[in-house]
Amino acid sequence: MNYNYNHLYYFYIAAKSGGITIAADHLHISQPSLSSQLKVLEESLDVKLFEKVGRKNQLTPTGIVIYSYCRQMFELAEKMTEVVSKSTPTAKRKIQIGVSEEIEKEFVTEVISKFLSNYPADERPQVLLSTGSLHQLLDHLHFKEIDTIITTQSISDNEFISLEQMKVPIVLCCSSKWHNTTSNHLDGMNNEEVIDELLRSKDVQWVLPSSQIELRSQVDRFLDSNKINKRIVFESDSISALVRSVHNELGFSFLPLMHIANEIKGKYLKRLGSPEGFWDYGITLGCHVYNKEDEVIKTFSKAFKDLFEDIKTPAKHVSIPLIEPVQINA
Repeated sequence: MNYNYNHLYYFYIAAKSGGITIAADHLHISQPSLSSQLKVLEESLDVKLFEKVGRKNQLTPTGIVIYSYCRQMFELAEKMTEVVSKSTPTAKRKIQIGVSEEIEKEFVTEVISKFLSNYPADERPQVLLSTGSLHQLLDHLHFKEIDTIITTQSISDNEFISLEQMKVPIVLCCSSKWHNTTSNHLDGMNNEEVIDELLRSKDVQWVLPSSQIELRSQVDRFLDSNKINKRIVFESDSISALVRSVHNELGFSFLPLMHIANEIKGKYLKRLGSPEGFWDYGITLGCHVYNKEDEVIKTFSKAFKDLFEDIKTPAKHVSIPLIEPVQINA
């Protein structure tokens, strides 16, 4: 019996993803077209592969057996591709990085620059950068469409592994040009003294992340738990816009140190309170378990970790100059 490779692959993806709609999106074909292809496969095998259970399509007992063979076949092909990829000269390699929406690309670009500085100019791999929600990124990682993901959320899936889990302080900052009484009093105080001063002050204005960003809920919890008045003058889902608005004296803000370290060193912004910040902000670098031994991924992981160490070490300068050519597809 001759088997159509494409039909088997479509069935494998549909079974692996757990739904026709998700599989169709991944395969970039319409849902009716995918359903039609699966119907052809069932007719050629003379078996039923899926059955309707409630609102969901589930594998039949025969479908489960056939899926187990398809899984072995296609996972073996994936492993072969990985072996070939790992033996490819780095200059011909591509590393595809998925970044969750709440992380600034400027920060990721610094990681990429540090990563590429490990290679001579003619041996640097090509870097492709894409942005999405954690759900979207994990879906792309699941299908090996990206190599790594950077996110502020934890990764809880046996198929993926956290390569690095770094923490940076959330710090209270304001413009270095700010000369009002509140700022002068706050400068040089520890966290407890800063909170006391904020409680006494009635003219503090806030620049905060928008509600779509997890950081906003952290800020809200901190301000509410300390009963600090929250007069918001500007909100944005862009960290760079928040940094700029603080620099322009619109208000105070709680921001991750990694996004404002250069501004503090350049004395455009000043940090208020203890150097350790008010709470920790976590960043996770993850990959598929199959990629954890890839030397290019390991090098990227080390660059990621090293940049955080630079940020947390005051004696070092954080800014990493961009090294050409850096190819980033947003």
